[in-house]
Amino acid sequence: MTALTRKDQILEFVKKNPGHHFRGIQRELRVSTGVLQYHLSSLVKENDLIVRDINGTSCYFPSKAFNEDQFRVLSHLRNRVRNKILRVLLDGNPRAPAELKKELSVSSPTLSYHLALMISDGILEKVLNEKGTSYRVKDIGVFKGLIVEYKESFADKLIQDFVDLWSR
Repeated sequence: MTALTRKDQILEFVKKNPGHHFRGIQRELRVSTGVLQYHLSSLVKENDLIVRDINGTSCYFPSKAFNEDQFRVLSHLRNRVRNKILRVLLDGNPRAPAELKKELSVSSPTLSYHLALMISDGILEKVLNEKGTSYRVKDIGVFKGLIVEYKESFADKLIQDFVDLWSR
């Protein structure tokens, strides 16, 4: 049995972890910048991978067809801060910014920035009620399908709890 080439390792990683950005791939595979740039470029040219610019970050996906919602959802899940926000909101209950700020221990400007990105991408929606504005996930179904399908690529405990719940 032959060992995988570095290029094959990168391709396999992206297939199992769609939506990762350059530095995430580099960190996980412990590969130098130049080598990773070379192989990613080659894999994109050969149509094995698709690169999408999402909110200023290049995210890599297998050439397997994803729809636009799935591209956006995966890229937001791969961002550390947005992942935290989404983990809190995946229970379906709307949360006010003050609640999110307290639960996540992030600054108001950081929270506002990430909420605005997810609103503009159609990931979250604003809910107006008597207490003011709250936020919730717009389509939990898209998240369920992707998180269950790629559960191995989401190592955190909260995501695994949702996988267990949704898999029943």
